[in-house]
Amino acid sequence: QGDKIMQHTVRTNIYDVNVVFKKKEITRDGYTLKYRLYIPTNYDCGEKYPLMVFLHGAGERGDDNEAQLKNGLQLMFNDITSPVYDSVIIVPQCPEGEQWVNAAWADYTYSVAATPESRALEMVCAAIDEVRDFCNIDDDRIYITGLSMGGFGTWDMLSRHGSKFAAGMPICGGGDVRYARLLKRIPIRTFHGSADDAVPVRATRAMYAAIKREGGENINYTEFEGCGHNVWDMVYSNRENIDWLYSQNRKDRREAAERRAKMQKYATYGGIGVLAAAAVLILSGKKKRKK
Repeated sequence: QGDKIMQHTVRTNIYDVNVVFKKKEITRDGYTLKYRLYIPTNYDCGEKYPLMVFLHGAGERGDDNEAQLKNGLQLMFNDITSPVYDSVIIVPQCPEGEQWVNAAWADYTYSVAATPESRALEMVCAAIDEVRDFCNIDDDRIYITGLSMGGFGTWDMLSRHGSKFAAGMPICGGGDVRYARLLKRIPIRTFHGSADDAVPVRATRAMYAAIKREGGENINYTEFEGCGHNVWDMVYSNRENIDWLYSQNRKDRREAAERRAKMQKYATYGGIGVLAAAAVLILSGKKKRKK
């Protein structure tokens, strides 16, 4: 019969995110999180799809399940050849009066250990699992990005659940510099405006510097000189950033970890071998002197 030929949609029009993202919600223990879900129109059960989580900012909180689409997301869909069209995307809405991270935005950092994970982010994880149950998701290609309050949420998710994600793209947010050692191997692109008067630019500068001090080679920071808080338009309208995000694969990180483990194992055994050889030489010398 031959191999199945995958059918791909030829797009001629830009999708309106308000139309193609379907309204969903998830409830656990009396807490409901509303979210919008995009599934490619050419979805095929025989293929695996990347998954992106998009975290909105403070101004889009509520329960209408609409406001979270307002900033940033449409810009990624304005290029009909963008990889976002062929991915599954979750856009949760944080309830009014809550935050993705229960930390002060005016501070440049906070303690993950001393700050319990917000109920909203717990439910984002539950939504990811729910979508994975009915969509054929490539677990090695799950991404997260967010702006402002969502930038904080992105850093927090990478810090608490880094093993889930192939890469992250936090914009004008802040995180916990003490988690730099755990973040150093995750591919991250982060952005901030130097004149941001809502979230201090030192929030991103501190995360970047901490990860670099830990030897992180997968962190990239772009600071927009003279720009204020709203730099996400420049980030999400830049196709190169989107292509970078979707090119990351958790498999690469896993294989690198396996290589490091093998090298460490060989180094350990090699060290034992050197010590054993030295012991033999020492014992041989002692026996010769006795004679």
